[in-house]
Amino acid sequence: MDLSVFVQLLLPGLTTGCVYALVALGFVLCANVSGVVNFAQGEYVMLGGVIGASLLAQGMPLAAAIAGATAAGALLGALQERLTLAPVRAAPDFIQITITLGVAVVLRGVALIAFGKDPLSMPGFSGDGVFEVAGAVLPVQSLWVWGASAALLAAVFLFLMHSDAGRAVRACAINRQAARLMGVDAERLTLLVFALAGASAALAGVVVTPIVLANWDAGIAYGLKGFVGAILGNFRSPVVALAGGLGIGVLESFAAGYVSSGYKDAIVYGVLLAYLLARGGVFVFGRAALLSR
Repeated sequence: MDLSVFVQLLLPGLTTGCVYALVALGFVLCANVSGVVNFAQGEYVMLGGVIGASLLAQGMPLAAAIAGATAAGALLGALQERLTLAPVRAAPDFIQITITLGVAVVLRGVALIAFGKDPLSMPGFSGDGVFEVAGAVLPVQSLWVWGASAALLAAVFLFLMHSDAGRAVRACAINRQAARLMGVDAERLTLLVFALAGASAALAGVVVTPIVLANWDAGIAYGLKGFVGAILGNFRSPVVALAGGLGIGVLESFAAGYVSSGYKDAIVYGVLLAYLLARGGVFVFGRAALLSR
């Protein structure tokens, strides 16, 4: 195996994997606090990219465009929770999940109308240069993606481990009803988590746009891959979900490089299916034994 080819596939895979990991983390946090899988999570990556690129194209400074896109993600996340989920909080989970799917469709439609169907680009934050690692050539923007992702992850874990709100999130993850009985304001906490998830996803969308461009329908892929990472974490473990998101990005890159770019999604979802079947015991007990349980 050629080491330079291996590294050339590994590092870009980690770059996209960082975005999937942040989406997976948003899935896990929202599900732990609200009990709802937010299928609009991937759309905030798309919105961060198109809003940041649009603001920059209108002459706004780079830092202001990044901040504006991140703030828009936080605001839209909060509005999603207040306007679409809070009014139906007592409804069955499948209704709330269906609503998040509707929100995702609406966000894609609004993005198509507001920003057009053509992909939007941004220049690299430090220029469009490249750097070399073990024979692999990568854009300098990859460093921004890795750095921003590491900073966001560190901030999230500091929030979870060293703040009252973070401890309340962990309490809800263990037992939402018991947390409410102990005085946790789950409604305010849900609003906060949806805003944080929207902001982190939007920031990820901004920093990755100079590499992959931003498009109105890009959120579908980000959402699905992040959802797979959240499944690997069983919607409970942020650490496993993060590792799952990174692994999906690497697997996708290796599949495209060593097999075919046309089969990369099939391989990723095939691995997920195999994982679910293995976890369900199909390979050990067989389908008939499972059905008889």
